[in-house]
Amino acid sequence: MKIEIKIEGVSKEQLEKYAEILTVLISKGALDGVRGGKTILHFDADGNFMACQLDYTPWRRRKTI
Repeated sequence: MKIEIKIEGVSKEQLEKYAEILTVLISKGALDGVRGGKTILHFDADGNFMACQLDYTPWRRRKTI
C-alpha cells in the first residue's frame, strides 16, 4: 500500500513520523478493525511514537429482552 501525503508547511521528518503511525494503525486494524472499542496511541516524554494499544471486546453475549 502506498499513501501519499502532501501538506504544505510540514517537514519531511514530521511526514515520516505520521507515515509510521498510520502504517501501524492500518496494519494492526486499529482504524477499521475495532468495533465498540478504542485505539490508544502511546508516546514517550520526547513525543516519540512508542505503542498502539487496542482495547475492545471481540465477543460479548447480548442480553435479550
